[in-house]
Amino acid sequence: MALEKSEPSKKQIVSEKTRWLAVATGFLTAVAGTFAGGLFLVMPIPLILGAVIQPRFPRVGRGLICAGALWLTFWVFDIGGFMVLEHRSTNHLGVVALSIVLILLVVLCDVAILIEELKLRRA
Repeated sequence: MALEKSEPSKKQIVSEKTRWLAVATGFLTAVAGTFAGGLFLVMPIPLILGAVIQPRFPRVGRGLICAGALWLTFWVFDIGGFMVLEHRSTNHLGVVALSIVLILLVVLCDVAILIEELKLRRA
């Protein structure tokens, strides 16, 4: 007989699509961060860790996802925004394109996390 999760525990779990989006956003930001500098590589760790542990530890996972998303948003907008402004008039089109893609991906991830949080709080 398989153990079923209790109903309150199921309500606290973020959807699988949002967790995968958070992992993909964190991973792509970390990969792009290796080009920007070594410190940027560790910035998405809370987001990825929260998305991975969230089904097992719902409250801690949700907290890490939200905190990691805020932390990553702060860094991506700062560093990415400055890179776009700095390299927009030079021949570094790849840096500008990567920065814009990462900014849009982080915004999409933040919107998905916000929608999930609103759904979970209303339930």
